[in-house]
Amino acid sequence: MVFASAWGAGLYRSPLEKDPAVIYALDQELRIVYCNEAWDRFCAANGGGGLQRDSQIGRPILESVPPVLQSYFKENYQRVFATGQPWEHSYECSSPTVFRQFRMMACPHLEAKGIVVANSLWVEHAHNPLERLNQIADEHTYCSEAGHVTMCCHCRRTRRPCTSRWDWVPDYLRLPPQHVTHGICAVCLNLYYPDYSSVSG
Repeated sequence: MVFASAWGAGLYRSPLEKDPAVIYALDQELRIVYCNEAWDRFCAANGGGGLQRDSQIGRPILESVPPVLQSYFKENYQRVFATGQPWEHSYECSSPTVFRQFRMMACPHLEAKGIVVANSLWVEHAHNPLERLNQIADEHTYCSEAGHVTMCCHCRRTRRPCTSRWDWVPDYLRLPPQHVTHGICAVCLNLYYPDYSSVSG
């Protein structure tokens, strides 16, 4: 992995390292070759203890994307490589108590033949109490036959198996269940991926 050992390593000495945005870099195979300090801070603040940046180097970024969205992200990352033009995308990544929206920008680094992806906090405020239905984290209600709990990768709501209902379950955000799989609810699919949802729907 020449890109990872050369340019990726050099980013640890760049201004990106101290930037407050969560920033990572990808090589042409869409593998992570760099994550900045903000990556670790975000993981620590949101229960991602096993996702520190050192453990992510060399990992395909698409492994972190729900299957339903993998082709969407792959196509857009590849478009950045092909056109040399940045790609911007907004998304939600909330916590049990705070609504957060981020603006992602994927920019080509033509000299290194890689992509730098910056995720900047755009909106942050406490959840509206009227929107927070305090559902009880009942394993029988939300666990599928395969033993998985499905959470939306954006709004963090939890799906009731065999239904189209997604509930806000604060207990699952404070203490995630052992076997979590990520999907995307219809609201977030249409809100954040309107062009893609009309094609995939």
